[in-house]
Amino acid sequence: MGKRPGKLSRTPTSPLLVPRVVAWGSAAAVLVLAVAVLAWRAGGHTWSVALGRVLPRLFNGLAAFLSGSGISPGLRLAGLLLVVLALYAYWRATRSLLGYRPGPVQVQQLVDATAHRKPLPVDDLTSRLRMQLSESSLYPPTTVPTEAPPTGFLDLLGDVDLAKPGTTIPRLLSRLRPKLAYRVGGVLQLREHRTEPCGITVTLTAYVFSGARATTVWGRDWEHAVCRAAYWVEASLLPVTRAGRRPPWHAWWARELPPELLRSYQEAKALSAGQRYDQALERYRDALRFDPQNPYIRAEFAGAQEKLGLQVEALDTCQRSLALDGQTADAYNDRLWVRRRPVPRRFRYLRLPRKYGETLGLRYRNAILLGTGDQLMRAWYPKKDEQGRQGKDGQKEESPRAEEQRRTRNGLRLLLAARYWPAAVDFAVAAAVPGDTRLYSKRGVEEAARTWLTERLASENVTDDDQRRVRVVFQRAAAQELYRLAEDDLYARLSPMTWWYGIQRALRRIWPPAYVQDGGPLRLFSRVALVITRDVWAPLRLAWALSEMPPMLDGAGYHAEPARWRGRAYGRGHALSWQAPAELDAPIRRAMRRRTSPREWQDHYICACVYAVAMNQYPSEHRDGIQNERYRRLAEKAVDQLEKAVLRAESGFTTMGRSWMRFEDPDLVRLRADPRFGDFVRSAYPGTGAMGDRLPCPPVACLLEGYTRRLLRDAALVMELNWRERAGNGSTAVDTLKCWLRAEERAWDAFRAVVGGRPSDWADRATLIAAVQESDPAAARRSDFPPGMLQESDAQSDHTCTVNLLQSVAAELRKGMSTSAPTRSRAWCAILDDALASGVAKLPAPQVRALCSQYAAAWLRLGARLAAEQDETVEVKFRGAVHSIAEPRHDTRRSPEVLWI
Repeated sequence: MGKRPGKLSRTPTSPLLVPRVVAWGSAAAVLVLAVAVLAWRAGGHTWSVALGRVLPRLFNGLAAFLSGSGISPGLRLAGLLLVVLALYAYWRATRSLLGYRPGPVQVQQLVDATAHRKPLPVDDLTSRLRMQLSESSLYPPTTVPTEAPPTGFLDLLGDVDLAKPGTTIPRLLSRLRPKLAYRVGGVLQLREHRTEPCGITVTLTAYVFSGARATTVWGRDWEHAVCRAAYWVEASLLPVTRAGRRPPWHAWWARELPPELLRSYQEAKALSAGQRYDQALERYRDALRFDPQNPYIRAEFAGAQEKLGLQVEALDTCQRSLALDGQTADAYNDRLWVRRRPVPRRFRYLRLPRKYGETLGLRYRNAILLGTGDQLMRAWYPKKDEQGRQGKDGQKEESPRAEEQRRTRNGLRLLLAARYWPAAVDFAVAAAVPGDTRLYSKRGVEEAARTWLTERLASENVTDDDQRRVRVVFQRAAAQELYRLAEDDLYARLSPMTWWYGIQRALRRIWPPAYVQDGGPLRLFSRVALVITRDVWAPLRLAWALSEMPPMLDGAGYHAEPARWRGRAYGRGHALSWQAPAELDAPIRRAMRRRTSPREWQDHYICACVYAVAMNQYPSEHRDGIQNERYRRLAEKAVDQLEKAVLRAESGFTTMGRSWMRFEDPDLVRLRADPRFGDFVRSAYPGTGAMGDRLPCPPVACLLEGYTRRLLRDAALVMELNWRERAGNGSTAVDTLKCWLRAEERAWDAFRAVVGGRPSDWADRATLIAAVQESDPAAARRSDFPPGMLQESDAQSDHTCTVNLLQSVAAELRKGMSTSAPTRSRAWCAILDDALASGVAKLPAPQVRALCSQYAAAWLRLGARLAAEQDETVEVKFRGAVHSIAEPRHDTRRSPEVLWI
């Protein structure tokens, strides 16, 4: 029935019993087989196996167990005992299976225990809890730029009262074949003078076997409390049900799963699917605080960073997560470069693919980040004007975000030098002084290569030629990672455990009642796509980087070859020629012949990326007639592969945000400038633009500038609506008004940080979003705030005009700080504290209306300032509204009940 880990367990366990489905199912099968054998023995005196006599003989044997005719008393007693044990084992097996699936969950009517004057909407809160539990879906992890649709988790059942009169027979049948798995009940509670006054005491009972748990969750309102209660129920059921066996939760099986972890991950996936990456990064960070060793969450965190143009941070996340499969960093480096490795370490993915194969998707993401060396170089060596912001004295000062990036880069370069120095041996030898004694020993060559790579990865005083050499090192490292990844992935796919899951999936397809979720190993990329990436994409990008590299320097001659350097996979085999695009077709055709599923979109998408990368060798200003023809053929092949990928809609390609293909994917940069790609996008995504217009393709930084402007404008609109609604509330309590002004101060501070920041300062945008939502969550939901990122409107806006507008607004907000809105908010909070101390409880309605109107006018003018072009009239009205908030005056000697404006 259930299994509870022993008292000596060192890991936190789940409070609910873990259903032992396999144990009781096996026991039931063995006992039924034993009953059948004994019934066969008791049903006749011959061992004939004629098909027509099998069932009659078994039934005769079962009847003999009851009547006792023709068999010995001992055989009769053994038969009856086996029948009882078989029924008991079957009963336990069905109960365990129902709890493991899980079966239907009953949500009882909530009970109001608040003793409040005004009755609470119990029916409405119960329906909200049922709705959230019924809509509970688990997002599968992914390391490719797609968001797979969520899968259902719980099935709810309506109210069932088995204690009513006249239900004796149904109750007896329900005991033999239970219909309910778990039961959820709740009691509403209320506590005064707290930040989170609304609470629900939730009780979760295992209906099919003994076991229950309860807790009390609190929220700022009843809707917030119901949301927390639903996540607590899901976090309690997930570690003991079948869904807990699937990634990324299988490490929490039979353990206490923190509800905050489940909530953070689910919200992060939903926000990422809605292209709200600023908030998604915050939620991924919260999830990693509770589960820092989860490779799936780390991989998705790196993917969200990459979508925001934070390539260095994404690479740092991947590099520090490569050793999560149970090996140290030095062991991983040894497996990466040494060609002949020890046998046990070589076949670790073959023996335990589910344990060690969790990081395969993370390694694939890491290889892709290293392989896009051109984008990584722009992020690693930023321009001088992007490293700081304008200070008060006119000089550049380093922003907190830039300082954090500098610390991340300094720590990452040591890690990269320790891991990928074999790819820089020839550069280090060429740059060494002739006669350097270090080059005559293997350890000396390793030290020289590490030193050379560490110095070149420093972002200061690095020449353009050294940057190109570092790009070649990254491309070599990507090729090496892909070669080792393809080898380990093959071992994981050939494992007998993988075959067993394949047999299970085949049996489910031919058995109609077996509608269950797949619990086998999660494939984050197809085998064909990985082979094409290894054999075509990586060598092609390496040849591109080598074509732009300066001539090799004349350095030292002889040098020792370190053992790890001999395992260079990128230097073996046939290297693709950057000047011969026709060589791409043969390896692609060979790889496509290995396809087992014709519905795999990723195979065609990676082919399109290969052809799009090959287009970079034909710049528009240097193409002749032959090159124009080759360029046209490559563009046609790339678009054709994208169309084939779209046709595989059932595999999940349509769930990919079109912003990744339109703006973010670095492989499609050259293809986006071609009119064929514009026609394809308009066909695949109707409503993109006019057929005759060429689609603009700005970089992600420009798109983020346009998104920042839209975000600020929508934030101003939400805050204006908040103050408009507050103006009609009449007389307001002083403590309530203090809460409004505190939220207003935080919103203005976050607004100024976003306006004066850079596009990569996602944390400032997340702070602004949180401040606006905290000001009035209901108004933010009604306004659909925040907006999605990387939209078509961001691509069509003028980048220069947007930058100038944001800089102008930032300069205007810095002027007159003593009379600005945030300063007035702090002054009002101070004077309201004095009013509370003098006994003032409420502010009169006219005073509230005047104050709310002034704040609403400030946000109104701010929204108009961001929506309009450079207009002097709008600027003057904006400055007047922001700096004209009334100064509070409180004269307790005249009247302690009056606050003057």
